[in-house]
Amino acid sequence: MDGQVVDKKYTDFIEGLIVQISPLLPPDVNELQKSYLITNIRKSATLMAESIIDNEEFNQIDFDKQCFYIQVLAEWSFHKEIDLFRSGIPARYWKGVMQKIWYTMWEVMFACVKNDAPESVVLSLVERFVNRTYKDAVEELKEQSVIDKETEEKAKEQSNIAIMAEEYRIERKVSEKVQGFVKRFLLAIILGTVVAFAIIKFKMIGLVVILTILLVYNIMPVKKDE
Repeated sequence: MDGQVVDKKYTDFIEGLIVQISPLLPPDVNELQKSYLITNIRKSATLMAESIIDNEEFNQIDFDKQCFYIQVLAEWSFHKEIDLFRSGIPARYWKGVMQKIWYTMWEVMFACVKNDAPESVVLSLVERFVNRTYKDAVEELKEQSVIDKETEEKAKEQSNIAIMAEEYRIERKVSEKVQGFVKRFLLAIILGTVVAFAIIKFKMIGLVVILTILLVYNIMPVKKDE
């Protein structure tokens, strides 16, 4: 496959992925690491595209499904590269760890394509085997005395995908609270206007009391079970 020209539709898709991924880089990733990560994602995704073109099983699925597999590889490359940046493992060993992960992903994806596995199964299997391969690679570095026990534990604790999922959950929760506050605030304004109008125009004391109670009820925060 050396020197193989990949169809432009694949390279365009890969570049589009990189554009989407770049803004998601966490602030603790420096410019050198960013360049390293983007280069590796581009290379690994391109190699995946080349393998797809050459493989009979992958050629039997449509372009959109092929892109799904390329995207899965790119996204997991993104997360595990960041885990390595934070792991304390010396930089010269990152490539070896990632090569093991890329090979594992290819093997899992090939088996999934061959068995016509649904996307949910593909995602589950890839996640399981990527994490297992990463863990095994870290343990191997410890056995070779490349890293000490402390670094091994630190490396195993890394999970950028879990961090991003938690950040998304918090952002969504905050957004829901803000939306709830805005709704209550607008309702308070509307009800307040109605109350004021009733007082001035109709002097309807009973209506004022009812609307006031309704106003208080709707603007008071309601606690719900998390």
